[in-house]
Formats: sequence, C-alpha cells, structure tokens
Amino acid sequence: MKLNHLFSTVPTKLFLYLILFSLTGCFSGKGSNPYSEVDEKVDDNTKNLMSLAVGMTKGQVFDLIGIANVVEGYDWGSVWKYKTRKGGSQGTLADKSISQTYTPIVFDNTDRVIGYGDKFYAQTLSDLGAGQF
Repeated sequence: MKLNHLFSTVPTKLFLYLILFSLTGCFSGKGSNPYSEVDEKVDDNTKNLMSLAVGMTKGQVFDLIGIANVVEGYDWGSVWKYKTRKGGSQGTLADKSISQTYTPIVFDNTDRVIGYGDKFYAQTLSDLGAGQF
C-alpha cells in the first residue's frame, strides 16, 4: 500500500485535520499564560467590589463577584480573595504576590462579611489568630 493512498482516504484526512485543529489551540498565545483568564476578570472584580458591604452573606458576595480565586478557612470564619491587580504570574500562591494582587473579604463564623482589604485581614489574623482548619 502506498503512502499517498493511505492519506487520501476521507477518515484519515478528517483525523489529520482534527489533530491539526487541536494542536493550534496548544500553540496560541491565549493558553500560554495560566493567569491570563484571571487577569481578564480584574476590572470586573474591582468594579463589583465597590458594591460590597459589611453584613453581606456569602451568597450575596458570590452573586455580586462570583467564585473567589483563593479561599482560606479559619476557626473564627473564612476569607475569600479576589484578584484586583493584574500580574503576579510568577511564583507560588504562598508568595507575596497574593497580598499585592488580591483583595481579601473576611467572613465571620455566621458567613457574613465583617470587613475587607489587606489591613483589615491582617488585623483580623492578629486579633483572632491564624489557626486554619
């Protein structure tokens, strides 16, 4: 069987086109940075955080902003962090870029917002402790 004949059949051509089509997504610029989709939401997150209020429930915050980028649980409550500054695509989640590019929303143990922002978050950890569960 000649090689020309093998590649001239319809199922083989279709298979080759599908492989080429799927590979183009692998090499496009959009999929190369895992943070690119998160960066696209930064403007929306910042705008939506302007409507945040103390006393809101987790459900209200979720309806307003959506799924948090980072979630932390403590014995006194929890913290949701939303990306509000672009960048920070280098390093791990444990590095300083989290505090520089994410805004924390602090919930008490009744799942209500008690405050937000880096200073409030740091003060809460100082007052109530950082013992995560």
